[in-house]
Amino acid sequence: MPKKETKILMMVMLFIDLLSIGAFIFLYYLTTNLINETINLSDSVKAELKMEDTAVLLKDDLALGKNFQDELMNYIIPKGGTVDFIKTIEQLVTSSGIKSDISSVINEPYDKGTAIGAELVRVNMTVIGEWKNIQFFLKLIENYPLKIDIKQASFSKVSDYTINGAKIPQWSGNFNFTAVKIKD
Repeated sequence: MPKKETKILMMVMLFIDLLSIGAFIFLYYLTTNLINETINLSDSVKAELKMEDTAVLLKDDLALGKNFQDELMNYIIPKGGTVDFIKTIEQLVTSSGIKSDISSVINEPYDKGTAIGAELVRVNMTVIGEWKNIQFFLKLIENYPLKIDIKQASFSKVSDYTINGAKIPQWSGNFNFTAVKIKD
């Protein structure tokens, strides 16, 4: 039969083993829970960062959209700006050195502009002057910073007049063009 000291030693060793196994199981579950908690926390931080990135991108998109909207509005005749537009056309005529007669100014629906409340202003006009001056006027209209589409242009030589012995031909041009404007 084992000695009493051996039995005590065995009991102490068994107690230490059980204590070690218990400590191991405790630490294993503690570590597993901490890992799961860290993964969940990491996922929530990633989700939060993604939401912040999305908010920053959305803010940038809104600012960019506002800039594009402002640029678009500079490309369109403003609300109530038809009279100013016609005055501008008359100034272009004057600077071209020709004479003009605006036959009609009509507002028309604009299919592509219904989302922003836009319509077309159709202008029909006749000009008379030297060929180079009419061409210059046409270039001014084409390069004016508005959405102007020349729908029709026709030209004809109407007469010649003599200045200091040189014959200068007079041309007539009929223009039909549209410009986009915001509805009144």
